[in-house]
Amino acid sequence: MAVKPLDELPDLGRQLYKKANDAVNRQIYGYAIDLLNQILEMEPSFLDGRKLLRGVQWRQFQGMGTIKQKMAGMSSAGAAMKAQGTLKKNPAQAMVEAERVLNGDPGNATALGVLADGAEATQMLETAAFALESLRQTKPDDVKLLKRLGEFYNRTGENEKARQVYELVLKLKPDDADAFKAMKDATAKGALQKGGWEKEGDFRGKMKDQEEAKSLEQESRVVKSDDMLGNLIAETEQKLQDQPSNLAVARQLARYYREKGRFDDALSIFTQVQQHQAADPALEKEISETHLRRMDAEIAAKEAALQQTPDNEALKQELAAAQQAREEYLLKESEQRVERYPNDLSFRFDLGELYFKSGNIKGAIEQFQKGIKHPQLRTRALSFLGQCFMAQKLADLAIRQFTAAISEIVGMDDLKLEVLYHLGVAYETKGLKEKADECYQQIYEVDMAYRDVGKRLGLG
Repeated sequence: MAVKPLDELPDLGRQLYKKANDAVNRQIYGYAIDLLNQILEMEPSFLDGRKLLRGVQWRQFQGMGTIKQKMAGMSSAGAAMKAQGTLKKNPAQAMVEAERVLNGDPGNATALGVLADGAEATQMLETAAFALESLRQTKPDDVKLLKRLGEFYNRTGENEKARQVYELVLKLKPDDADAFKAMKDATAKGALQKGGWEKEGDFRGKMKDQEEAKSLEQESRVVKSDDMLGNLIAETEQKLQDQPSNLAVARQLARYYREKGRFDDALSIFTQVQQHQAADPALEKEISETHLRRMDAEIAAKEAALQQTPDNEALKQELAAAQQAREEYLLKESEQRVERYPNDLSFRFDLGELYFKSGNIKGAIEQFQKGIKHPQLRTRALSFLGQCFMAQKLADLAIRQFTAAISEIVGMDDLKLEVLYHLGVAYETKGLKEKADECYQQIYEVDMAYRDVGKRLGLG
């Protein structure tokens, strides 16, 4: 179902929308919410109206006190579950019920999930994407949610958005092989689109024959058997022979080589591709990733050998040297990437994280202070900045960073738990036990086993 613009609404819908805008301008949020809900019940595909509604819901919610917000969250739980139960029988009605929940609790994860599922079931894909993005704002570090959003963008052919989402997953979970594969697939599909391989319509029907379509389906699978990977390599090698100037095919072949463990072959092709195109940060990342995987394979082999001969001192030294070489390579690559692309704030954040882990606190602060300008990494950068200032025994500065980060996190996710904990420790450092306990109590309410909050609260 296509998005319906304002000028295609019936007269009543347009009149209600005008009244809703007037109510918003006069800050009569409850009345505006009622009007917008009426419009959406009439025209559920009116996405601009749904976006306005979400904004008004949040304004009203943020005007509540903390106690009222908590009560709203508690009272909405049952209604959200009811909407979830309606989903299979009547997805359109489930969307209506979900919006009613969001009227009082706009960050309710269950309701936003129902809204996304209902919209997708009724073919309102733009609305489904909006619901998932809204859910992502409340849970920015939820890997499972980000993967779902990435899969959705893959299904709808929005390859660039899918790639960006999977990059976020990898920042949160760098060793997630599935996310890495999905990101690379999205990158490859985007390159094919730009190269004119994909046109509007059914992609499968545009393949040369059914065998090529079957090959593409194999490529899309996350887990490949050795036989399947061997087949894909052979087919892609033939494609590259037929189309030697097709850089997208060359990059895909290099990825297959890397997955097969043929790291030298992969690096050889990546390097050739790099010589025939302009500077490409994504390609540089792929080359860096290939080097790291080769190092990881070498380290794993030494670890396995050491398990067989645990007293082998020479092997222990080789393993330690290999691990050290990997850390040094990763740091050097990150520093060079920042030098080449100084305006890419995500690279600065990555470098700051490496500096922090290696104990270079001054260097980390410099990078995180720039990284906070990245809208998707801002809260994490603030958290790291606070931890850096704590390492420098600057508790007052740390408290400012942690407080700023908390103010920008809606809902209680893993990141907020972490920042609250660090804020509590910072308050303790200043001797502000009551304020520290307030932080720990917020954590204890949702996760009594989190770190040592129970002990810090004197609860054993």
